[in-house]
Amino acid sequence: MVAFHSTPLYNATQKLHMNSAIQDTIEKEIVVRASKERVYAALTTPEQFVKWFAIGVEGKFDTGERPVLDFGEFGKFKIFVVAADPFDYFAYRCVPGSIYCPKGFLDDVLQEPNTLVEFTLEAVDGGTRIRVKESGIASLPAEVIEETLKGNDAGWTFMIGRLEEYLNNE
Repeated sequence: MVAFHSTPLYNATQKLHMNSAIQDTIEKEIVVRASKERVYAALTTPEQFVKWFAIGVEGKFDTGERPVLDFGEFGKFKIFVVAADPFDYFAYRCVPGSIYCPKGFLDDVLQEPNTLVEFTLEAVDGGTRIRVKESGIASLPAEVIEETLKGNDAGWTFMIGRLEEYLNNE
């Protein structure tokens, strides 16, 4: 017979939420007049990706790949593709630019504090719902968290708008 305490001795959930004052996630959502297949292609095909996000891409967006995104004067950033599940989900890890790495980042993303960017696609009447989530911001160095949150929140608003315009006008 196994006996359990009625009150847990350790509550992992409480422990994880002790520092809940630091926002860790940015989330955006839009609905576009395009199929999931069309949206997924815009997210994962370098020739389409450069029409709404970076100005250049070196490499492929396959799971496990480490393509380099070129943002011109803002630098080049190597990412790590975590998942590429046609036509539902695309995710990558990156070291955020702006304050943290203002001139780019070409080293091993997985060896530095990084964030996870996820695109989740859902078919809806008349098109596709795109959910973008960037998490892990609280894992960055403390001195850059607040500015990264502000910059990336504004950045995702801008980029998701560009994606919506690209998909609705193609």
